Formats: sequence, C-alpha cells, structure tokens
Amino acid sequence: MTLEREKLVKLTSSEIAYLWNTYMNDCMSVCLLTHFLDTVTDPEVEPLLRQNLETSQKHLHDIREIFQRENIVQPIGFSIENHVVQQTPKLFSDVFYMQFLIHLNKSGLVINASAIAIASRNDIRKLYTSFLEDVQGLYDKIINLMLQKGIYIRPPHMIYPDKIDYIEKQSFFNGWLGHTRPLLGIEVSHLFHSLLHNNIGKEVCIGFAQVTKDEEIRKYFMRGKDLSSTITNDIHNLLQENDVPPATNWDASVTNSTSAPFSDQLMLFIISSLSSIGTATYGSSLAMSMRRDIGLLYEKFIAKSLVYGKDGLTIMIERNWMEQPPHYLDREKLAKDHN
Repeated sequence: MTLEREKLVKLTSSEIAYLWNTYMNDCMSVCLLTHFLDTVTDPEVEPLLRQNLETSQKHLHDIREIFQRENIVQPIGFSIENHVVQQTPKLFSDVFYMQFLIHLNKSGLVINASAIAIASRNDIRKLYTSFLEDVQGLYDKIINLMLQKGIYIRPPHMIYPDKIDYIEKQSFFNGWLGHTRPLLGIEVSHLFHSLLHNNIGKEVCIGFAQVTKDEEIRKYFMRGKDLSSTITNDIHNLLQENDVPPATNWDASVTNSTSAPFSDQLMLFIISSLSSIGTATYGSSLAMSMRRDIGLLYEKFIAKSLVYGKDGLTIMIERNWMEQPPHYLDREKLAKDHN
C-alpha cells in the first residue's frame, strides 16, 4: 500500500492510542535522560545515555510527523524547558542510570512489539518495527556494559532438565496445604523481574521524596517506597522459603541531594508510569503462575498497585496536570449540549 493510499485509510483507535502513549513516554525519557547525561561521571555510561536520548528524540520527531499528516493534535507532554531544572546536583548513581536504562528499554521492547501486533496500517507497523530495532540495539549495549562491569543482576540459575516428566497429581497447584511442589523456572523468572521492578520503584520514590517541596506529593512518594518495600519483602520471603537465592541489589543508588532535578508534575508522571508497568507485569505473571499461593500474591500486588496508581492520578487531575488521552466522543453529553 502506497503512502498516498494509506493517507486515505484513517488510523484506528488502537494505533492512535499507542502513538499517543509512545509520545508521552518518550517526552518523559528525554527529560530524564537530559538530567542523567548532565550529571553522569562514568565515561563508559555517557555514550549510552546520549544514544538513548537521541533515540527518544528521533521517535518524537517521527510521531510528530504522523500527527501533523493526520491532523491529530499533538500532546503537550513534557519539555526540558518546563520540567527539567538545569544544573541540579546528581540525584541517582551511575549504576542506577544503567539499571533504569535497562528498565526503560525492556518496557520499550514489550510496548513496541505490542504496537506492531495491533497495527493495521503498513506505515505504522514499519514505524514500530524501526522503534523495536532501535530499542533492541540499545538494550544489548546496556546489558553488555553491565556484564563487563560485573554489575548486571542475573536471574537465579537452576539445574538443567535431564529427563521428561508428566504432571500426575492435582497437588501441582497446591501452595499451602499438603505437599508444595518446587517453583517452576517461569514462576521464578516472573518473581525475579517483579523484584527488580520494585527495587527500581523504591529507589525512585526515595529520591523524589527527598527533593520535592510539596508535602502531599512527598507523602505519596513515601507510600510508593513503602509499597515497593512490602512487595519486595513478600517476594524475597517466597523465594527463600522455596530455596531459591533472591536477587541482590545495587548499593547507594540515591545521593544526598535535596534539589529537585524535575518538576513535581513530571515526577508524579514517572511514578504513575512505573506503577502502571508494575500492574501490567503482575497481571502477566499471574497468568503464568500455576501455584495458588503465588496467584493470590500477585492478586494482592495488583489490588494495592491499582489503588496507589489511582491516588497518584487523582493528585495530577486535581492540579490540572493530567492530559486527556485520545477517547471516543461522549454522545450523551454531545446531545445534551446541543439541546
């Protein structure tokens, strides 16, 4: 299908939603990476931050062109001028920068692949295929550097399977009563990545609570730190009870700076994004976990994360900081206003 022909085929609601969300997330990334780049001290980390920043800027440019071509209003999003406080002290360590880059790009891999899967128009599939290739390249570089530095946190090892077995008893699903089977590799994988996600969330909440001057927002960030700590402890306990070595964490991620590098609006958006990613992670983990106790644990995580995320969005809405995502018309309101 030619570009001229594609212009006649309107974007679907799914395509518009993914483009809008990608735009907002890349705006956020540009602001974050600008501060990281201004304060990084490791000469090996600096090129990776710069490449990630340039990639996010390129993605924003490509999406803007589509919005202009389709006559779709461009989101305000976040800008360096309005949401990054220049020349502020370093808030997080260089090791945290690398860990956060992994997290950003891991989310990018999932989001871009999902966008390809739902896209109907060829140009949108090509766009997100190029985005996916960008993110894959950056992801590999970050992991390779962390492996070289000996700071990459690997998932736990397990004994290689050496024979074929079949499940014979319903006790396979047990989690409390009777015999409790060992954890499956896929269950440990999801627990491990939930653990890493909450380690990142906890550090971000600690740092943001340390620098915000707004008491309501500070208390919200501290709630996030406590929630992440609770989830981390629950996962640690489950792994230890099942003789699985838990993942170690990096040290001294947050500096002693009390100067906010970002606006309160941007910091709330970042925490909201992390909370949303966490909820989605728990949902996919729940679907892959076959022991009842693990399933209930994820259900608890989802419930608590949904409440926390909603409270953050409420603060943003009350302060007129939350842009309305693309939505269908409210036909009932339209009819009333017309009359």
